[in-house]
Amino acid sequence: METIWENISTALELSPDTSDRWLTKLRTQYAQSHRHYHTESELIRRKVPHLTSASICLQLAALFQYYHFEADKDCVARNCEAVGEFFTDAQLDNKILEVNVKRLLGDVQMETGDLSESDIQYFQDLDLLVLGTPPEEYKQYTQQLRNECPAEEVNSYDKMRLKLLQTLNSIPSIYTTKEFSDRFERIARANIEQEIKDLQLK
Repeated sequence: METIWENISTALELSPDTSDRWLTKLRTQYAQSHRHYHTESELIRRKVPHLTSASICLQLAALFQYYHFEADKDCVARNCEAVGEFFTDAQLDNKILEVNVKRLLGDVQMETGDLSESDIQYFQDLDLLVLGTPPEEYKQYTQQLRNECPAEEVNSYDKMRLKLLQTLNSIPSIYTTKEFSDRFERIARANIEQEIKDLQLK
C-alpha cells in the first residue's frame, strides 16, 4: 500500500501530515478484525503490482474501494463519502478526479467526467484478479471470504456465492481487458468450476 500511496501523495502534492494521516486511516480500516480477505496483506498486496503504472484515479479508487467493508452490506455510499472527506481534508481542488474516483467506486449519480472505458474495464478486472490465482491460493481466498460472513448467514452466503459463480462461468470472458484475459482467464475459469462443484456438495 505504501508505494501506491507515495505515488498518490506525490502526484497530488499532499502535505506530509495529510499523507501520513490518510495512510494511517487506510491501514487502520484494512486491519479491522472482521476482515480476513479484504486486508492490506491479502487484497491490496495482489493489486499493487498492477497499480504502479496505473492512473492516479485508478490507484485512489483501488485503495478506497473497500475502505469501509461489511460482508452483508453495500458500502459504496460510505466509501464515496470517505473519498469526499479525503479531498476536503487534503484541500484538493480537482472535482473531475474526485467525480471519476467516486464513479469507479459505483456512484452512478456521478457524471463520468473524462473517465475512460479502459479505466473502467481495468478497475473491474483488477477486482477479479484473485480468481486467477493458483488453486491453493484461490482455496485460501474462498475460505477467507466465507470467514468474513456472519456465522448465522453462512448458508445464505453459500447459495448466493454459487449463483454468482454460475453467472460468471456462463459469460464468454470473465476479464474484459486483453492483459488480464490472456494471463488469468484459463486459471480463473478452472478455479470457478471447482468451487461450483464444492458448493454443490454442501
